[in-house]
Order: sequence, then C-alpha cells, then structure tokens
Amino acid sequence: MRKAFIWAGFVLAAAAIAGVTCADEVKVTGGTIRGLDQPDGSHLYFTIPYAAPPVGALRWRPPAPVVPWSGVRDATAMGAPCLQADEGWNKADAAKSQEDCLYLSVHTPAHAAGDKLPVMVWIHGGSNRAGSGYGTAWSSIYAKGIVVVSIEYRLGVFGFLASPELTKESAHHASGNYALMDQIAALQWVRDNIAAFGGDATKVTIAGQSAGAIDISMLLRSPLARGLFRGAIQESGAVQPPRSAADNEKTGPALMSLMHLNGLEPLRAAPAAEVLKAAAGLPSLDGKDRSLSWIEASADGWVLTAPANDLYHNGDQAPVPLLLGDNSREVPMDGDATAVRGLIAKVFKAKAPDAERLYGLDGDRLPPPDPILGSTGTQVISDVIFHCPVYREATWQVASGQPVWRYEFAVPQPGATDVAHNAELAYVFGAAPSAASFGAWPPVQDYWANFVKTGDPNGGGLPVWPRMGQTGTVMAFMPSGPVVAADYRGPQCRLMMSAQ
Repeated sequence: MRKAFIWAGFVLAAAAIAGVTCADEVKVTGGTIRGLDQPDGSHLYFTIPYAAPPVGALRWRPPAPVVPWSGVRDATAMGAPCLQADEGWNKADAAKSQEDCLYLSVHTPAHAAGDKLPVMVWIHGGSNRAGSGYGTAWSSIYAKGIVVVSIEYRLGVFGFLASPELTKESAHHASGNYALMDQIAALQWVRDNIAAFGGDATKVTIAGQSAGAIDISMLLRSPLARGLFRGAIQESGAVQPPRSAADNEKTGPALMSLMHLNGLEPLRAAPAAEVLKAAAGLPSLDGKDRSLSWIEASADGWVLTAPANDLYHNGDQAPVPLLLGDNSREVPMDGDATAVRGLIAKVFKAKAPDAERLYGLDGDRLPPPDPILGSTGTQVISDVIFHCPVYREATWQVASGQPVWRYEFAVPQPGATDVAHNAELAYVFGAAPSAASFGAWPPVQDYWANFVKTGDPNGGGLPVWPRMGQTGTVMAFMPSGPVVAADYRGPQCRLMMSAQ
C-alpha cells in the first residue's frame, strides 16, 4: 500500500511508452540528451546524470562533476534506484537498485521557446534507506504548468556513513551527509540547466515526503543549499535532531569490524552488495534507542553547521515560504492503557499526569477511538513522531517571520479505508476525476501547484487557506472537504515541547 500509487505510475509508463515519440534534443551539463514526447505536448526525460557515478574511489565522497559523453544520450528509459535492501514495501525498487544512481528525471509541460515555468524538485521518502522518485515523473501535477524534477540520492550506508578516516581526508573535515550533498548537487544542476526545459531557476520549490521532508528541513538549514530554492513543501516529516559528528563517526569502524576489513580503502573496494548486507547488522549506539543501521544525517560542521533549535532561534534558516503538514493517523498503535501510559511517561516525563488528562485516560480505561485521529495510542505515537515535530518546525518558522501554511490530511487513498502514512501522495500526484467534489478528491494538487507558482497555495477558486499564526491554524483535508481549524494538536504539542 505504501508506494502503490508510484508503482501504478510505472505500469502506466510501460503502457505509455509505445504511444510516444522521441523529444527534441536538449543540451545539459555533460552533453546532449533526447527524451520522450507525450501526446499532450509535454516532454519526459529520464536518467539524466547530475554527478559522476559514486562508485570505487568516489564511494563516500562528495558528488563529483558529471562525466561528459559524446553523441546523444538516450533519456527515454527509467534508470535504477539507489542501492537498497528489500524491506517488502520497496521490493520493486530494491530489485532494480544499484550504486551508480545519481540521476534525475524531468517532466516539462508543453511550452513555447523562452517560457520560464516554475519548478518543483521532488525528494522521495523511504527512511533515507529505500525508495525512489521515478514514479513521480509520470504524475499529472506537471499539467498545472510546472516543471517536475525528481531526483535519486544515495541511501542508507552509502549516503550517511562516517568515520575518522573519512573526516580526515575531507577538505572540510567532515564526513557523512553524502545524501544531502547529492540533493544539493541536484539543485545546482537544476539551477544550471532547467532553462533548457522551459523552467525558471529563480522559481524552484523543493518538495518531499517522509524522509524526503526531513531532508528538506535540513536543506533549509544548510548554508550549502542557500539560494537554490525559493519555497519548500514538507509532507509528513519535519525537523529531527541530527546525530553528533562524533557519534556518526562510529558507524565506519563498526562496519569495518563487521566486514573484517582494516581501513577505508578495502571498504571502498568491497562489493556494494556485501557492504549493504553488512550494514544491516550494525549494533546499537550506547545509550541510544536506535540502531546504527538507521544511518542518518549528522551535525558535521559543513553541510549542517549547528543544531536545529539554534539555527531557528537565530533566524538562520533559509528565509522562504513553507507549506507543511502530516496525516491524521500516521502511525497505528492499538495498545492497552498500560502500553499507552508507558509511552506517555517516556515522552512527557514529569508532565505525564498532565498528558494523561489531555489524552483522556481514566484509570485503566482508554477513551473510545476518535473518528478522525483513531485510538489513543495512535494519537500519542503520531503526535510524538509526526504531528508535534511538524508543529514545532512550523511555529519556529512563524516566529522567524516566514509565511507558513500548515495542513492536516484525513482522507484515505482511493480504495483504502484508513489514512496511511502516505495517503496524501495519491492526491498530490494524481488528477482529480472531472466530477469529483473537494471531499471525494481533496484539491491538494491545486494548492501545491499554486504554492510552486507563487509561494502561496491560495487562488483559482479554492477555499481560502489562512497562513499559520501563533494559534496554529491549519487546513484540515477532511472526508467532507477542506476546513480551517485552529490550534490543531497545539495543547498536546506545547506540553510535549515543554517536557523535553
């Protein structure tokens, strides 16, 4: 279910290729490419390199410049996702994945020479260790008059491994965060090349879901990404505290030990499949409730220079409009009162009694499930992992004077009965049936396209979506249609923030 809509796009792609013709040749960094003309006048280009293959001596290094090619490069076939293990939901991505993966796709609507269309750059989710962005190239949002760019970036151990040796060889005395460097390199490619596709490099919005949204929260804070975008969309992901550089540097030696290798060069020379397999066995960090195998970003002093709260409190994040939110039942949890109390005690600490009252716990009884938010356990865990990090980042942005539009999504994907972690994606990337009401088909694609075009989701006869103020105003996409709600999850999130 998690990526069903994207893989439906792959099926449509296979069926559609037979009915399209080769597009005009386009000159980009490295050479000339040729893509696909679509029947509606739009153009598709796949597997465009934005950096050199990160293999061999380039493994665990910042992205290197594109390797030039001669002749015309075929950009009509989808490339490989970045190397990843099969976790079930990503089976199709994992089967095709490979280490040589620093490519992007472009879908541009019909346009005239000299047009300067707004651009949306999509950063896919998947816990930063799985997934791909290729399916979004076949979405319908381009038809709203925007150029859609979807990027691949190094995942898991290949995207975030750090070690003292890697830090020592770095000109910036930093290691890890290669995935974020990839994303920045892709944005630099967009800056330098998107005009050739009818796009405007000064009107770029970065957008992403889940881990892609968390990455965007880091791009907002990275000095290396400054000036490469003018707006950001974060779906079901917000500011998370990165690991310290010292903690992250433990991942490299731990991996070498698991693989019985001595030094960085043998690790770089090891077969990629063996590295991926070994990474799954990395141990837990001392005192941390997470495994090293959950490879992640770190405050390396170069890509990420300071903790998020310091940057936001100082107003040092990118000064751009932000649209962000999450889904009503992001994480299901149907535990009994004892389990829910245990989670509340862990998160709210000394303020756990206040939290229990706020969530309606009464002795050993849980209140009945909320028709929108679900069981009490689902409410608490969804607040902890999604709702409150989103609330925190949104309030920080508002306090710094940036325009913020926050949403809550409570509509299942077509054919589903529950609001899953990725429920909104079907509506962001799928076209509404012509007769669909705002309740049957939430108009998120129109809001998102407006935001990409203008930095404001409003317009085109849509219900007015107010900017978020100190009261926490959100646009709630409900089964009956979009409605404005005030202070959504505010009491829970303010209590949680005060307890941490």
